[in-house]
Amino acid sequence: MFGNKSHKINILESPVSTISSAGHWFFATRKSIEEYVPGILEKYTFESLIRKAIVWVDSADSISMLLFLILAFLLPAWLAAGLTLLFHYLWYFQKSAFVNISLTPVLSIINNEFIQVLAAGVALSFLGINGMYLALTFGIIFFFLFKLGLLRRFWDKIDQKREGKQLPLNDRVLKMLLIRYSIYEDIAPSEVQKLEEHVQKAVIDFNSRKKKKK
Repeated sequence: MFGNKSHKINILESPVSTISSAGHWFFATRKSIEEYVPGILEKYTFESLIRKAIVWVDSADSISMLLFLILAFLLPAWLAAGLTLLFHYLWYFQKSAFVNISLTPVLSIINNEFIQVLAAGVALSFLGINGMYLALTFGIIFFFLFKLGLLRRFWDKIDQKREGKQLPLNDRVLKMLLIRYSIYEDIAPSEVQKLEEHVQKAVIDFNSRKKKKK
């Protein structure tokens, strides 16, 4: 329900973008990565890189859900809910700065559907048993918000309306992941800058086509 389903996610490519079967959109493509980060696809498949980026994208939902389930037992329900929303917002917009190769498997476990459903089921049951009904209500609301990725989509809408932003959020995560792997494999990370230029051009072209259709 929540989080990463990387093993089930299919990656669909077009000449100008990449989209997962779960709806994660990237303007970077296999061709752009091959051209602008030479040699990286000899070490890692294109699909695996996209799926690793998706792990970080989905982490906002999974970590926030676990955070609320902990805070609900420690703080008043309103405060726990407010801090959860604040964390989700900050993590979703700033997570690219924390992208780390060694943390990716850890997040993949946290994102795991079984882990998320088990944690939510146990914690929400205890909230109900202990008569913490307001916290239980917030927990159920967050469950569906994070399960469906509705909050992430809302933040994406806000991000799309910002003027002068460098890269879409998902491409920002992928760029940092490529930089980390470039350094790890001793491939010049400066080439990744060219990927950013490609994505910026793709975003401009995409938005221009949308305006013409209107």
